[in-house]
Amino acid sequence: MKYDEFHHAEEVLKHVAEEGKSNEEWNYLMGYVYIHSPILNKSHALPYLERVSDFITYPELQRLKAISLQYNHQFKDAYDYYDNYLSTINTRDKKLIKEIELLKKQCLTSIDLMNDSLEMIIMNLGPEINSQYQDFAPVLSADEKTLIFTSRRPDSKGGDIDPIDGLYYEDVYIAHNDDEGEWQKANNIGNVVNTKGHDAAVGLSPSGNSLFLYRNTGSHSGDLFLSQWNGKDWSKPMELSKNVNSDNWETHATLTADGKSLYFTSNRTGKDTQGGKDIYVIHKEEDDTWGAPQNLGPVINTEYDEESPFIHPNGKILYFSSKGHNGMGGYDIYFSEWDENNTSWSTPQNIGYPINTAGDDIFYSISSDGQRGYFSSIREDSYGGQDIYVAMIPSKTVEAIALIGEVRDATSNNLVEAYLSVVENDTKEIVVSSSAEGGKYLLYLEPKHNYGFRIKQPEYLFHSKNINIKELDQYLEINDIVKLKRIAPQEREELNNIFFDENKNIHSNSEAELEDLSLFIKEVNDYKIGIHVHEAQSDNDSIEIFNLTQEKAEKIYKDLIARGVNADKLEAKGFGWQHPIATNKTKSGRLKNQRIEYVFLPKDVEEVVFVEVKEEEPLPELTPTLGEVLDVVGTIHFAFNSNAITSESYRVVEQIFDVMYRYPNLVIEVGGHTDNKGSATFNTILGEKRARAIVQQLVIMGIEKDRLTYKTYGFTQPIADNSTEEGRKKNRRISFTPLEFRN
Repeated sequence: MKYDEFHHAEEVLKHVAEEGKSNEEWNYLMGYVYIHSPILNKSHALPYLERVSDFITYPELQRLKAISLQYNHQFKDAYDYYDNYLSTINTRDKKLIKEIELLKKQCLTSIDLMNDSLEMIIMNLGPEINSQYQDFAPVLSADEKTLIFTSRRPDSKGGDIDPIDGLYYEDVYIAHNDDEGEWQKANNIGNVVNTKGHDAAVGLSPSGNSLFLYRNTGSHSGDLFLSQWNGKDWSKPMELSKNVNSDNWETHATLTADGKSLYFTSNRTGKDTQGGKDIYVIHKEEDDTWGAPQNLGPVINTEYDEESPFIHPNGKILYFSSKGHNGMGGYDIYFSEWDENNTSWSTPQNIGYPINTAGDDIFYSISSDGQRGYFSSIREDSYGGQDIYVAMIPSKTVEAIALIGEVRDATSNNLVEAYLSVVENDTKEIVVSSSAEGGKYLLYLEPKHNYGFRIKQPEYLFHSKNINIKELDQYLEINDIVKLKRIAPQEREELNNIFFDENKNIHSNSEAELEDLSLFIKEVNDYKIGIHVHEAQSDNDSIEIFNLTQEKAEKIYKDLIARGVNADKLEAKGFGWQHPIATNKTKSGRLKNQRIEYVFLPKDVEEVVFVEVKEEEPLPELTPTLGEVLDVVGTIHFAFNSNAITSESYRVVEQIFDVMYRYPNLVIEVGGHTDNKGSATFNTILGEKRARAIVQQLVIMGIEKDRLTYKTYGFTQPIADNSTEEGRKKNRRISFTPLEFRN
C-alpha cells in the first residue's frame, strides 16, 4: 500500500467491523493505518493498539504505542516506550537509532513546553472555511479582510483525483471577512489561477495584491508562480525567475512589506545547503532585478525539512516550520528575530504549546499587531484532515506603528497605485520609499519619532500627513483611506509637516515637506500655486491673527523661491480665521481650523473660491464628576480580540480630548472592557491593550501622558448579555472615569 493511501484502508476496515469481523488483527491494522496516514489524526491509534497483545512482535508494538502516546501528549509514557524500543534495535542501524533518539528528545521538549504553555484561545475557523477535506496553507492580507488557502475538494478544477494518493487535486480558495469580523463562505478562486493539476496558495503580499502559488509543472518537482490582483481579477500566474525556481522543489514564498526581499523554500543541492528543504532569501537590486539566492544558514536551517516561511510585515521576525530544532513532533512552528547590530537571525525559538503539538503544525502567519496567528493542523475538532485555525495571543505584541490604508481617487473612488515616502522630520532621514501596490499599503514605523508621510502620483495633488509618535512606545495601528484629488482649479490639500517655532520662523523639521513641495510645484504647468495659512478663532484681535497668518504664508513663499520656484507661480495669503472647516467651539475643532494649505489657481485668477463648510453642531460639553463614568455620545467598539480603533470611534476620542483640554488639571482613567470569550487572564490582558490603545491616541492628539491612566476590567463589568453576539459587541468597549483634579 502506498504511504498516502492509508485513509482508504480506514474506510475498508470500518466496513469489516460493521460485518462483525473485528479482532486483534483488525485492531492492529486500525492503529497502524492511523499512525501512517498523512490525513488522519494519529492520536486515534492508541485505543486500537492497547487492544493488541501478541499479534505482532514486541518491538514493533513498542514503536507504534510510543508514537500513539506521543500524539496523545502522554510524553513521559511515550519516552519510556521509545527507550524500550531503542534497546531492541540493531546497533548497526544508525539511521533508525538517530530517528528514535530524536523522538525521545521531542518528548522531553514537549514536557517542558507544556509546563510553560501559553495563555491563548485556539479556534477552528469553522465550516465557512474548513471542510471534510484537507484545508491548509492560509495566507492573509495585512488588514485580515482576505483569506486565501489551499484545499483538496471535489469542486477542484476538473474534479479529478490524484492517482498517487487518491485525493482530489489541490486548488486555491478565497474568503472575505465582513464588518462584524465573520468569515464568509470560501469559494474556488477561479480557473485563471487554478489548473487541472496541483495549485496551492503559498504566500500573499501584505497589500493582498500579489499571490504566490506552487504548481507541479511536470518538468520539475514543483515551482513558484505569481498572480497579480488588478482590482477586478487575478492575472494568469507567471513563473518566478530562475533565481528562485530551479530543477528541484520550490514550495513556499513570503514577501517583505517593501517588496524588496523574498524568502522561499527549496530542496536544491549545493555547498550551502543544510539538508532537506531549506529557507533562502533573495533581495532586489537597485535596477529592480532579483539578486542571487542566499541560504539562511545553519542557525535557521537544519538537516531536516524547513517549510512555510512567513516574514512579519515589520521585516524583523521570521516565522517558519521545521522538523529539526527543539520540537514536539512533526513540523513545529518557530520564530527568529533579526539582530540589526550583528546583521544576523537569532537562534529560533519554539512558538510553544498549544499552537505546537505532537502533530504537524505548519503554514503559520501572524497579524500585524502580533495578536492573531493563523496556521494548519489536525486536531480533535478538525472537520477532516488538516484544518485552518487561528490562535488568539493577547500577551504577544509588536513594538511598532502600523500604517494600514488604501489610496483612492477622490472622484471615482477607484484604487490608485501611488508612491509613498516617510521621512523622520527631525533627522530628515528617508525611512520608507515604496509604493501602494494596487492602491493598498502597509508600513511599519519605529515609535518615539516625528514622521512626515507623503503620498504622490502624477496628475494628483500630493497628500501630506504628520505622524508624531514621540511619546509612544507600544504597538499602534493607524487605519486610513486617502482620497487623492486630481489637479484642477481650486483644488487644495493641507501641508501637515510645515512647522513654526516660538519666534514664528519656519522650523528646521519642515525641510522635507518644503523640498517635496518645491519639486512638485516646478513640475506643474498652467497653474499658479497659492500658499494659504489659516488660524482658529480666538480671543485675540482679528487683525493680529490675520497679520500672523499673512506673515507665515510669506515666509513659506520666500523659502520656496529660495529653492528655485519661479515667483510668478506662487501666491502667499493669510486668511486669519475667516474660513473655518470645523467648529471653533471645541479644541479638536480649532486644531482642524489651524492649517496650512496649497491650492491650484489658474494664472489669471482674481479671487480664491472657498467652499463654505456647514459647521457641525458640537456635541454637548461633558462635565466631569470624580469617580463617575463620563456619558460620552457614541461608543468605542472593538472586533473580537482586536484593539484597533474603528473610524467611527474617533469622535468619542475627540470628546475626551475636548473635556481634558477644558479641564487642564483633570486626570482620567481609561478602562478596557471585553466580552466573556476566553479565560479571565486572556481578557485581562486584552482589556489592558484596548485601554492603552486609546491612551496612545489621546497622547498623539496632545494630551500629557501623566494625565492618563489605564486599567483593564476584562469581562467583570458587562453592560449587556454575553450570550448574544450583539451583547458581546456592546461589552467590548472603553469607559472614561475622571479620577482627580491636580493642583
